[in-house]
Amino acid sequence: MLAELDERDWNPSTKTGWFAMAETPARRRPRSHTAEELAAMAPRDRLAYDHARALWHANIGPIRTPGVDALFEALEEIVGANRQDGDKVKPTAVLDALPGLGKTTAALAFGQAFHRAQIECYGSHVAVFGGAWQRIPVVYLGLTSNTTMRSLNAMLCRFYGLPGADRGTADWLAQRAAECVANCKTRLVIVDDVHFLDVNRRDGREVANHFKWLANTFPVTFLFVGVGLRTRGLLDEGLSGADAAFSQTARRWSVWSLDPFEIATKAGRATWRQLLLGIERELVLARAYRGMVGRDLSDYLFARSSGHFASLMSLISRGCYRAVKTGTEALTAELLDTVRIDQAAEAAREHLVAALAAGLLTSGADPLRRKGAA
Repeated sequence: MLAELDERDWNPSTKTGWFAMAETPARRRPRSHTAEELAAMAPRDRLAYDHARALWHANIGPIRTPGVDALFEALEEIVGANRQDGDKVKPTAVLDALPGLGKTTAALAFGQAFHRAQIECYGSHVAVFGGAWQRIPVVYLGLTSNTTMRSLNAMLCRFYGLPGADRGTADWLAQRAAECVANCKTRLVIVDDVHFLDVNRRDGREVANHFKWLANTFPVTFLFVGVGLRTRGLLDEGLSGADAAFSQTARRWSVWSLDPFEIATKAGRATWRQLLLGIERELVLARAYRGMVGRDLSDYLFARSSGHFASLMSLISRGCYRAVKTGTEALTAELLDTVRIDQAAEAAREHLVAALAAGLLTSGADPLRRKGAA
């Protein structure tokens, strides 16, 4: 029980952290108790129970929505088809979407599933020249605003835990990383926050070009994750006009996206309801009831989150924390009104509340639109 009362402070940008995240069993959902049972708990037991619930509510998900399912299917297809021999370049997958839609969460979840499948299929070690290397199916890197070609290669070496990862030239570090990729049978490299690269700057162009070298050298599939990668010129390597036709990147990168949740269409409303029902099943509140989230708070939650997954989950986790702290033990619009979340969601709230109140928008199965409304 004590292990469940701690946050899991792993860093997926290191081999140790990645393996811990990919192979640690999922958290166990705390047992539900009635309000009467909570009142009868000893103070120490109640404190531990409430702490366990806070951890649980803060880590709900990932929830498999149709959008996430479609993304996983696409990623499984490209990784599964990338069985080219070492003399051929493997096409690259790109996840390009707005902030707050769960890009990193989805990429990490896919990477974890791929990691476990590779270990189960091929074993935990690789025989190399009479010895054995640890199988490391997935590498995860997070770029920064000052990433250079050398620092990128150092990140790769640090992930594998190589000594002296910060020493040596960019070429030397790249060769050390390439040896680990080959001997550890790495098959997927996830590169997050690619939008930090500015192809209008020399360092940004060098790193973007270095990705092409890595793709030529490493027998892996790259999955790049970022915001606005098309508009930032990363797909056409900063070229414009007729010169864009010479971009190798645009021919090698296949781009997918995640869209905000919407309730303007029947399919969108169904997906939104599926998401809320999935969340509702995970809540551990003494006075929770069927339909509390999926029915009674559906419109309210859309107005508060503007259909962005990160905003929604922040509101849910903070709302649950407040419901426990105040003894309310249920989510209501009145309680959630006291919870503030990100500024972008708060700024969009007034417009959405007005549209819902006027019947121009609803998350229900049968939207009530004004006669003649588009």
